[in-house]
Amino acid sequence: MRVSFNALIILVIASLTQAPAGADTSLAEQGRRIYQEGILPSGGRLVGVRFGNAAVEGEDAACVKCHRRSGMGGLEGNTPVPPVTGRFLFAGKDKPLALLDTRSPRDITQAHAPYTDASLTKAVTRGTNVQGRPMSVLMPRYALKSSDMKALAAYLKQLSSQMSPGVGQETVRFATIVTPDVDPAHAQALEKMLRTAFQQRNFNERPHPGQMRMPLQMLPHTRRDWRLSVWALKGAPSTWEAQLADYYRREPVFAVISGLSHGDWEPVQAFCDGQQIPCLFPSVDYVPAKQSYQALYFSRGVGLEAQVLSRYLSGEAKPAVSRIVQVFREDTVGRNAAMEFRQALVGTHPRLEDRVLNLISPASVLNDLHADDTVVFWLQPNDLKALAQAAPELPARASYFSGRLLGIAASGIPESWKAGAKLVYPFEVGAKRDQALRSAREWLRNYHLPTVDETMQSEVFFNLLLLTDLTTQLLDNYYRDYLIERAEDMLSQGENVTAYPRLSLGTGQRFASKGAYIAHIESGGAIKADTDWIIP
Repeated sequence: MRVSFNALIILVIASLTQAPAGADTSLAEQGRRIYQEGILPSGGRLVGVRFGNAAVEGEDAACVKCHRRSGMGGLEGNTPVPPVTGRFLFAGKDKPLALLDTRSPRDITQAHAPYTDASLTKAVTRGTNVQGRPMSVLMPRYALKSSDMKALAAYLKQLSSQMSPGVGQETVRFATIVTPDVDPAHAQALEKMLRTAFQQRNFNERPHPGQMRMPLQMLPHTRRDWRLSVWALKGAPSTWEAQLADYYRREPVFAVISGLSHGDWEPVQAFCDGQQIPCLFPSVDYVPAKQSYQALYFSRGVGLEAQVLSRYLSGEAKPAVSRIVQVFREDTVGRNAAMEFRQALVGTHPRLEDRVLNLISPASVLNDLHADDTVVFWLQPNDLKALAQAAPELPARASYFSGRLLGIAASGIPESWKAGAKLVYPFEVGAKRDQALRSAREWLRNYHLPTVDETMQSEVFFNLLLLTDLTTQLLDNYYRDYLIERAEDMLSQGENVTAYPRLSLGTGQRFASKGAYIAHIESGGAIKADTDWIIP
């Protein structure tokens, strides 16, 4: 993962904010379809021409392609795309500022005369800006009727017109979410890291004599303190959405940052979808199958590992793998990992057996294994320990373990099983990984915070750096969809501070790391990759 390193210490679609009082919502909805879908009020397809004669139509011609859902623009290649919301187009004095290029703090929006409905029509249909100058050739010239333009203007005037929930004049509130399956020590470590970083960030934001500030921090903006809410869930997953709704009703938040779960995250994602709250990079072992616009993830967790392992085994000499036995716990993570592995192997290895871990008689899942079998474990360290106590020797040709479930150090593999063990390992290996984790380790030491779960804590550290950079770049444009767009744009910039080899997102992508190694553990405990990075 990579992140711009503005500060060492220091959630996906944002709601389209409510239209101002008196706005014609039906007209604005027609404009929304033009802007987002490339569909005209007549039902026809939006058509535009760029580069002189290159036609685009429908979704490909939609304004959202370049100006984004927020209307705040960004970059097309190296060409800045300006904001087109009402605040930027039609404002007279006291125009807002926006950063156009995350790589350059000097590349900000420039003041111009306010647009009118007539001058906006010229810009959209003729490619002439409010100053009468030709616009970029990237901007299509659209054949729109006056009624179409009226609808589009109505939509732009209400797009990103109000700050998102959770944002006040002096504060911006974030939440982190912990599910009840999480060990209390891990939940405490998560909360301590977040509160420590929030406190330091708020202190550093206040002016101090002789303080050095980054160029971006010197741009005009309102200083807002961060506030943290910890939403600890209880009981069955079926009750979580109601619990989250109650938390949110009492303390609305701008975004969810981090979060921790070793089981079912789907109700949390569903809640964030329903409330249109960004959820930035929770530490979860399995990601819900349904992709969410609101939620960004480090990877697909054990679902990704199932795909990687299937691809790897399918590439081996097939006679060498006579039978595959997968052992898993009957819970959300284990059940879904096994299901995805089975689906991925369809047509390649017909002899796949599922065995559910029985802690009353754990060794029973290893009965009748043969020397030429391959066994796959979708299990946590405590389950593996119980299995090894019942069966010290593993009678199988090869065994594979989940790196996500065992963590960065993969210390949960029983010693007597290590000789033939391999890892599906979604992290970097060797000196590169240690170098990338150095900043997180030093930060924990400096603040006297114990290392409880390095995988989770390194992910939280990344989130704190990312959130610092994102909120700095927002200036005074606190719109949830804009937060997500900025994360998509900047994730691959800067220094690597995580255990993952590389994190990157494109527009609409939701998984920042997309592969894994097949690796083994050497006698000294070092993890060494046996393959190149496998992207299924």
